[in-house]
Amino acid sequence: MHFKKLVAIVSFIFLLGAALLSFFTILSGARKTGVLKNFYWIEAVTEGFGSAPEVTRWTNYDWCGYTDGSYDVDCSKSMAAQSFSPKDNFGANPTMPSAFLNDRNTYYYLSRVGWAMLLIGLFFTICAIIPAIFSLFSNNFGFLGSVFLTILPSWIAFFFITLSACLYTACYTKARRVFRNDSRSASLGTKNFAFIWTSVFLLLVSSLWYTISATAFGVMKFKQHRKSNNYGYESSSGETYNVDK
Repeated sequence: MHFKKLVAIVSFIFLLGAALLSFFTILSGARKTGVLKNFYWIEAVTEGFGSAPEVTRWTNYDWCGYTDGSYDVDCSKSMAAQSFSPKDNFGANPTMPSAFLNDRNTYYYLSRVGWAMLLIGLFFTICAIIPAIFSLFSNNFGFLGSVFLTILPSWIAFFFITLSACLYTACYTKARRVFRNDSRSASLGTKNFAFIWTSVFLLLVSSLWYTISATAFGVMKFKQHRKSNNYGYESSSGETYNVDK
């Protein structure tokens, strides 16, 4: 019983941690001051891209010029699911790498769909947290029911958060390579990527633990139920009879 509760508590902490990290990833770019100012997807030299700032950072909500450790006033209009597409952000320009001009849809849709998958993943993570809370205070079949209600949304959340992480990683690592091939400095936002991939890990561990513990506890309770409701005795002829209590 104590082991069951310990597993439930640890799994819940992992699930809650994944939700918090996903939430902070979604908030990337929501503010330009405090801790959130250090959350971005990519920073690159964009000098010469039309009216682009000298150095630009892309977040979930906008792109902004970044100079001497702080954001400047040269920012785009703030909107949810800001796309990464230099062609759309600054307009087509001869100095822009051809990959951003010819493969515009690749970067645009990878960044936009990645945002959508992240939101869906966070929604299902919250759906998994609600029954997981009840499992902490339930016993026997109440615990088993709560855990089973947690398993499905936690695996769905894992799928969508993983998909989001893959889309974002593909988009921005590809973009970084294009910038560097054009002899432009570019770096990924380590905090954003650390948070989203840590969320993937925590969801995986939590989902596995909930699945294994539910299966093990369910089998144990089924065996105990059969044993407590049936007596077995052997007759003089060697035949075995089962009698309900």
